[in-house]
Amino acid sequence: MRSFVPLVHTDPAARVAVGEAGPRSAGELMRDASLVAERLPPARPGSEVLVVCGDRYHLAVTALGAWLRGHAVALPPNAQPAAVRELAGRADVVALIHDSDLADAQDVRDWLSGHAPGDMVDPTWPEALPADRRLAVVYTSGSTGDHQPCAKTAGQLLGEAQALAATFALAAGEVALATVPPYHLYGLLFGVLAPLAAGAAFARETPLHAETVARAAREVGATVLISTPAHLRGLTVLQRGDLPPLRRVFSSGAPLPRATADELLAQLGLAVTEVYGSSETGGIGWRRHEQVLGDMSPEPAWTPLPGVAVEVAAEGRLLLRSPFLAPDAPSPYPCEDRVELDARGGFHLRGRLDGVVKVAGKRVAVAEVEQRLLALPAVADAAVVAIETPGARGHELMAAVVARDSGRDASELVAELRRGLLPWFDPVVVPRRIKVVPALPREPNGKLTKRRLHALLGLTAEEPDDAGRGGSEPTATRRDGPRAGHGAARDSAGQAAIGFELRGHVRRDAGDTAVHEVEVGVPVDLAFFRGHFDGAPVLPGVAQLTALVVPQVAALRPELGRLRQAARLKFTRPIAPGDALVLRLEVRGTSVRFSLARAGEVVTAGALEYEAHGG
Repeated sequence: MRSFVPLVHTDPAARVAVGEAGPRSAGELMRDASLVAERLPPARPGSEVLVVCGDRYHLAVTALGAWLRGHAVALPPNAQPAAVRELAGRADVVALIHDSDLADAQDVRDWLSGHAPGDMVDPTWPEALPADRRLAVVYTSGSTGDHQPCAKTAGQLLGEAQALAATFALAAGEVALATVPPYHLYGLLFGVLAPLAAGAAFARETPLHAETVARAAREVGATVLISTPAHLRGLTVLQRGDLPPLRRVFSSGAPLPRATADELLAQLGLAVTEVYGSSETGGIGWRRHEQVLGDMSPEPAWTPLPGVAVEVAAEGRLLLRSPFLAPDAPSPYPCEDRVELDARGGFHLRGRLDGVVKVAGKRVAVAEVEQRLLALPAVADAAVVAIETPGARGHELMAAVVARDSGRDASELVAELRRGLLPWFDPVVVPRRIKVVPALPREPNGKLTKRRLHALLGLTAEEPDDAGRGGSEPTATRRDGPRAGHGAARDSAGQAAIGFELRGHVRRDAGDTAVHEVEVGVPVDLAFFRGHFDGAPVLPGVAQLTALVVPQVAALRPELGRLRQAARLKFTRPIAPGDALVLRLEVRGTSVRFSLARAGEVVTAGALEYEAHGG
């Protein structure tokens, strides 16, 4: 049976991790992994260590330590405390390891604090792991239903990491920087395991918006960027020279809009490599945007990854043969995507099988309409759903669209989009309703979940949630009345954020200033939107301050006392239901500068002054 080594570095001094948290070598990595292994409970059949680490080095240390001890690692679908607590309660989970503010869990930093960088004593080197050894449990994105667990063997996980390193010629000296969390399969493979399989290094932090991405890339000397379409769109505010020379830029998690790929290439010289796959299947294929395509040119074909074979069954169903599938998966594995083969051995994605509906008797692929919208120059992001309607029409399409120019008149934009779709579709197929929104509520890995998209559009799912891999569920029904509000989301310290969805927290220190960045989702049913204003709801500035910014300061910096004053407040852009924001806090002494940014653009900013406890 074939076996796999999780770390190809043979020189203990070789660099494996870089960043503001400090560089680490291969020897330090294995020393720290051994420390973790010693402190974990003994393994038993099926045992898992739940890992919630934002620092990639801590995740790598904990994963290797768990494997040395005989456990698998479980990686949560997100870092929300409720989701983590639910998974921690599973019978197979024997330990919860983190590097944040979680209560009732082991902070891996406490285990590693007794050793200075460079202090190595004969580190234990990892042994080859058999292909059928169960190494990890990851979770589906939730784009078509609830998150579902996917077990991964060494052959699947480490085998794919080796294939990625070879396919994209990753090598020693490379530095990979990721804007996606390491607990998602895409972020884990490209941001941790593939660099380790190539003898390269990875950046420890996860920068979130354009300026911090550029700064981090320069500071660590990044040569590879792992990102998502939403994050890449934010980079278009940069100028040539802001980023270091990047040999590879990867995108996954959602379709990359043509306008974004073209602008990145023309403005920054970045040729993006898209990766296609899923939690269930692993990687399937890739394609590279190497030239400005132009509006009417064909999309580049996808190339299967090494060892992957793509076949076509009835109705265009993708049949997959792949070494990255589960050992007990059928071969060929039937996928829910439709594909079309080309003469050169590549393939084109044609949407999902369940995404083909009839509108007034005419068949249409929902994904094709979505892709045509994304190809229009005026569109930054888009999503389309099909709504069941009574009568002869059967279905109608509805779209949510983000304009590239946020100042565009919505009615003019909608008219332009309809005109742009008419050359491709019969008029009856063009979406009857197009809603212009500031941003789509995508997850940190770029996925758009069915529930959040339907809520944004005022729809409710017709069928119970079920597992799946791609895009949003296409069919929904109209809904009447407002959606019921949900309970308050809570951040990693357990403090109420009064309804906001807090997904990730990154901290870095720069001299005497601590910088916190928190990803924030704005629910469409947030109570503060009521009465502000009918037809075009916006989030009041006082709610932004008192229900989001101030509670987050209190949660992340409990040493600060009473808020003394707020100053220099600027509300430059409205915040709407479904927005995805980044809250940035710069804390220096008792002063806090804050900003809220959407797709890299600051929409709110100000300064807070506190009294220290006892002051």
